[in-house]
Amino acid sequence: MQDQDPARLCLGDVLRRIASAMPDADFLVTEAERISFARLDDEVDRVADGLLAAGFVKGDHVALWVANSADWVRMLFAAARIGMIVIPINTRYKSSELEYILRQSDARALLMMDNCWGIDYPELLSNVIPDLASQRPGDIRSDALPELRAIFSWGDTTPPGAIAMNSLLQTPANRERVRTAAEAVQPGDPVLICYTSGTTGRPKGAIHSHAVVRQSMNVARAMGMKTGDAVLGHMPFYHVAGLFMGILPAAVHGMILIVMRDWSADHALDLVEAEKIAHFGGIPTHFLDCFDAQEKRPRDLASVRAAWIGGAAVSPEVVRRARAVFSTPHVLASYGMTETTISTTFTRHDDPPEIAESNTGKLSGDFEARIVDPLSGATLGPGETGELQVRGHIVTMGYYKNPEATRDAITPDGWFRTGDLGVFDEGGYLKITGRIKEMFIVGGSNTYPAEIEAHLETHPAIRQALVVGVPHERLGQVGYAFIRRAEDAGPLDQDAVIAHCRGAIADYKVPRYVRFVDAFPMTESGKIQRHVLVSRAEADIAGAKATASG
Repeated sequence: MQDQDPARLCLGDVLRRIASAMPDADFLVTEAERISFARLDDEVDRVADGLLAAGFVKGDHVALWVANSADWVRMLFAAARIGMIVIPINTRYKSSELEYILRQSDARALLMMDNCWGIDYPELLSNVIPDLASQRPGDIRSDALPELRAIFSWGDTTPPGAIAMNSLLQTPANRERVRTAAEAVQPGDPVLICYTSGTTGRPKGAIHSHAVVRQSMNVARAMGMKTGDAVLGHMPFYHVAGLFMGILPAAVHGMILIVMRDWSADHALDLVEAEKIAHFGGIPTHFLDCFDAQEKRPRDLASVRAAWIGGAAVSPEVVRRARAVFSTPHVLASYGMTETTISTTFTRHDDPPEIAESNTGKLSGDFEARIVDPLSGATLGPGETGELQVRGHIVTMGYYKNPEATRDAITPDGWFRTGDLGVFDEGGYLKITGRIKEMFIVGGSNTYPAEIEAHLETHPAIRQALVVGVPHERLGQVGYAFIRRAEDAGPLDQDAVIAHCRGAIADYKVPRYVRFVDAFPMTESGKIQRHVLVSRAEADIAGAKATASG
């Protein structure tokens, strides 16, 4: 029997523990049903046994390309229970992005949707595996995806070549087989590979072990979460916020997770009122949407005890309005990233309001952080700005099949280089002041210029592209593309540039603004001066707003 301290348990053990302690309590609440801990634990065994019966073993990878749903949670815990590794995939990815993740991750199984949001997901997959309809379910063969063997489908219909998740749920589990597989799983084993793009333009898979359970406990402590509380699960589960701030804390602490497939501020606030949601959180966009919805149709939001806000730059006014709209003094600023299990710092529950308003917080758990000079590597003291580095259980085990990126990101003695600039004050509160990396954040999604630039430059009329982030009232930031036309190219305008991106890359990556230039500002050594372009883009946006308001 493993140590019953939940911080030392594997994900599958965590669910089993809560199911034994409070079997009839609600765990998942969807639009269609309420699922107790005991029922979900039984269903997880069924899915786990189905995976074992299909020939999957410890260490195999399963990708989840599914909207928020009970099946997402079932597959997560089933795979984790028998030692498989879960690959969350952004549901907005198109065929080429999907293909890269599935291939690079060595995914052997895929759980996918049928039709959702007007998108035909089997059609997107068939662009990668053209003969999918003629393949035998459970024995997929593809030159593009040589490791993939089985596709499981969630939804009302089962596409050709796929196995229905319902078929696993309807088959009683061989519990001895599941138990044997589960006993071989250790807390230090990898359980997740969460992809986040790098500055090279290619997504990188950050590996995490079952130690993510420990950080979910830190999140719960910061938020004042209690057994039986209801948590709103509106953040996408494929995103580390939905996973590490929603699913895992709810499972570890015996809370109710109210599952939302789509974001709608009106629906979210209706659920807060009806389900007595105690904990809410999100990027500034979510809060701004809720402010508008509540003003138009007020609800009783008194059940909310705490809310976290992060994922993008947060203005003091948004924090102040959040406290007023949700009638709670506990609006907590959070900072983190995929590689550091998302919640590196949190405002303390009892901190004065100005702490969250200033976007600062303390370390959320038993790990280390320091500020170093980016050039010399010397450790800096309070009040000195440098690169934030983090060490401990929250840090990724490394990037999957990318030893060079791992060496670049993690020092020999275990410090993860975040690439973010920050400063600690005398009280130990961290403020992020900027980014060494060129990433910008669109509505909570990390967005990397190199990836967008690489796609833009596939257009025959584009010689060179450079993308920067500019402020946006609702989304925080959006892309602004500077374009150099190719010589002797045909006509090219802003609409054509944007059309080249739509449907080919995720929508949040599509530039909102396009500016054509004859040349880029360069340093004497021949490097493009991105900061000059950022200033030009911001001045352009500010000028357009001034003209519109005048």
